[in-house]
Amino acid sequence: MCLELCFEKFSFLTSFPVYIDGNNVAYSRQNKSEKPSLSDILLLIKYLREKLGFPIDKIYCICDPTLKYYIDKPTEYEALIKEGLIIEAPKVADEFILSFALKLDFCFIISNDRFREYLDQLPSRQWLKDRTISFIIICEKICLSPNISYERINEMAINERIHKNKYKKTNTQEKENQISTLAILKEIENTKGELDLF
Repeated sequence: MCLELCFEKFSFLTSFPVYIDGNNVAYSRQNKSEKPSLSDILLLIKYLREKLGFPIDKIYCICDPTLKYYIDKPTEYEALIKEGLIIEAPKVADEFILSFALKLDFCFIISNDRFREYLDQLPSRQWLKDRTISFIIICEKICLSPNISYERINEMAINERIHKNKYKKTNTQEKENQISTLAILKEIENTKGELDLF
């Protein structure tokens, strides 16, 4: 199933964070100057927001600290870092992208990198495959290709919602029980004489 259809069918997918491997996107195709392209990063972010409906606060584009020395538009790139649209990692961005992914129940990683050097530190190859979305950019058009069965994500999300609702209900019931117990204790405190419990 192509990504656009997935997001039409399962609109909740845009609630998951998406981590962009900024270096991988910038270096994915050669421009006239043979430098990594800032335009391709911006094109991908625009696509995620406008075509797929991701909120900007769910999109994290993380880049290596050395990219600023090679990118085709260094001034604009620095401005985007200051603006917060691009996050400059203190060292190799891949490590931070994967570290954030490990902290979350689920997220997307947009990259053509296979992260082979990190496989022994990850839960499994399948864990990585499920989260990674490959991409291609041709003539200013983007195509994304997910690796996971989105029916499975749908089931995960439903289970998570059910669990959260049960947890909320349990907490609410406990609070109600605490309130009623407090009310009884206050009532007892205000009574005079002996209290007959039977």
